[in-house]
Amino acid sequence: MTQRLVVPQLRELRQDSAKESVITATTSRAVQLETDALPKRAAAIGLLVPALLFTTLPILTGLDGSSGPIALSDARLSRALAMELLLSATVGAWLWRLGWRPFRTATRPFAWGDLLRGLGVWVALIIAVLCWALVCRTLLPDTFAAASETQITGRPHLGIVVPFTLFNAVFEELLWLGLGFAAFQRLGIGVAGVLSAGLRLMVHAYQGPLALITIVPFAALFTIYYIRTRRLWPIIVAHAFQDLLSLGLLAVGAVGRRVV
Repeated sequence: MTQRLVVPQLRELRQDSAKESVITATTSRAVQLETDALPKRAAAIGLLVPALLFTTLPILTGLDGSSGPIALSDARLSRALAMELLLSATVGAWLWRLGWRPFRTATRPFAWGDLLRGLGVWVALIIAVLCWALVCRTLLPDTFAAASETQITGRPHLGIVVPFTLFNAVFEELLWLGLGFAAFQRLGIGVAGVLSAGLRLMVHAYQGPLALITIVPFAALFTIYYIRTRRLWPIIVAHAFQDLLSLGLLAVGAVGRRVV
């Protein structure tokens, strides 16, 4: 009689233990961050205001690349940096007052290993861009040809390239990934990722067909990496390194031509 009672109890203990191990494994794979106190509506407003500004301003000022080469001059980079600083001081401060703490709720804390992770993300980015370019060349030959003919000119000075590159990388990744997921995560991780990547592509539409070749793999890789790791810093490192490399080549005259 005693044995009959003990055996079912042992089975229940084994089942409970198995359930706990599954829950523990699942929890360990998920990245636990602090809960964001920012209201979702405020997050959406804080995300869409910069998105609309950065989408419409190039069109209104005739700097969308539709009427000629894309000129990345000192003046243009300075205006972009000033706009990002202004948005940070206004919209960013408003979001902060409402409880947004992105370096606690949107990413794991910075670690020196993030520098190496960032270089790894950058290498993966270059491979992704090359593979995507081959796909577009095969499936969308006209679009690929138009993108190849896009001219990027300018000879910005390193004195504006460096601060713009560093601040822009932090600003954009906090915006598209940090704030984007805060605004849309309630719709599901996949939907939030698609919307975030779509907004990133939209604000770079001034590049024309070139955006399809470069920004799509950027957005896809950064979004997937962020969903899997919840680390923003490696993405920021990869973003800053790529921009510094591209604008640095313009600055030293290795590519492009001078814009007065």
